[in-house]
Amino acid sequence: MAGRQYCHHSWTLESRYLIPSLDRSHAGLYRCIVRNRVGALLQRRTEVQVAFMGSFEEGERSQSISQGEGAVVHAPRIRSFPQPQVTWFRDGRKIPPSSRIAITLDNTLVILSTVAPDAGRYYVQAVNDKNGENKTSQPITLSVENVGGPADPIAPTIIIPPRNTSVVTGTSEVTMECVANARPLIKLSITWRKNGVLVTSGLSDFNRRLTIINPLVGDAGFYECEAILRSSSVPSVSGGAYLHVLEPPQFIKEPEKHITAEMEKVVDIPCQARGVPQPDIVWYKDAFPINPVKMPRYRVLVGGSLQVNGLLPDDTGMFQCFARNLAGEVQTNTYLAVTSIAPNITAGPSDSTVIDGMSVILHCETSGAPRPAITWQKGERVLASGSVQLPRFTLLESGSLLISPSHISDAGTYTCMASNSRGIDEASADLVVLARTRITTPPTGPECYQRN
Repeated sequence: MAGRQYCHHSWTLESRYLIPSLDRSHAGLYRCIVRNRVGALLQRRTEVQVAFMGSFEEGERSQSISQGEGAVVHAPRIRSFPQPQVTWFRDGRKIPPSSRIAITLDNTLVILSTVAPDAGRYYVQAVNDKNGENKTSQPITLSVENVGGPADPIAPTIIIPPRNTSVVTGTSEVTMECVANARPLIKLSITWRKNGVLVTSGLSDFNRRLTIINPLVGDAGFYECEAILRSSSVPSVSGGAYLHVLEPPQFIKEPEKHITAEMEKVVDIPCQARGVPQPDIVWYKDAFPINPVKMPRYRVLVGGSLQVNGLLPDDTGMFQCFARNLAGEVQTNTYLAVTSIAPNITAGPSDSTVIDGMSVILHCETSGAPRPAITWQKGERVLASGSVQLPRFTLLESGSLLISPSHISDAGTYTCMASNSRGIDEASADLVVLARTRITTPPTGPECYQRN
């Protein structure tokens, strides 16, 4: 699967990342960065999955088993997304599960207490439900060897033991499985225990499967199956595995949406989360990860909160706290404004000349905290600001003004005004708009000719 992909855009009502011709190389996690003059935010990641189906990776093969033992026939490997629906066939007939036939969660075919008639040619059909593709494997030839008498008892063995399993809360169900063999098979029984306590509900497929509906954290534990041959002195066998129930992160402490702090002070931005396993906390400023090693004034406290020491103007911006674990991620954010800095126009507009119909940019770069709001005026008329934008006049992210296209009537004096809670700064410049040269009366007479 491909790595994370990022799309960047300035703040608009809607922004889309278009993949014109989707193929498998586009599969992966995508995350959008929303950016404006206030700062930047990482949006929730989106996963793109591309359905496909390859070919079976194995050719024809054969295997043998002693009579009475359990035959474990692994499904031929095939690469596919999503995982295909697999059906087993023998000599053209579909094989349904039964007391002697088990089809495991990973599509392994298990034939219990094999007998001579079980010999034959087996194959699978794989169907991808998303794109409709289906493939048929090469055959697997099973031979059954006659070893010992057909009535000799065989002690229980667990041939498919339970596996350690993880599931996220909110999942509809989770299944543990345990496939055992013995002879006579009719006397084999399987029982389940959770943390040593007998389990009687959720059992199916001749007790080979234990299904838990809507698993919760309290369902986690050690699940053990025991295979017993009734009316026999042979010892029972058991196998077990852990069920881990994961819980997505949830915030138990979040910052306010807007935090104001003074220069040179210390500010703590709260963020704590819970989940199973305990989530990791990662901080971002304006969509860039915060590395306390490289940024010693930033420190992540025990529990996850972020402490910023010796506040500077550049600390103003959007801060995001991500809580992540194996079950998912959540994020919260706040805007930190470092105050007590009056606006200062560091690079103001300069007198400019432009030909009508062309574009021109009048520069206005500022510093201050909170970040100054920019308003452009021509005389008393407001042309562009955070809430006003007239046609042809665009307030750029840098604070500069774009006029496109320019008109003769645009000539005049332009003022950039930067303001915040500490004050106002302004700078002005004159714009001269030159008219294009136009031939109003073409020359006449024999002296005038057109050169090719």
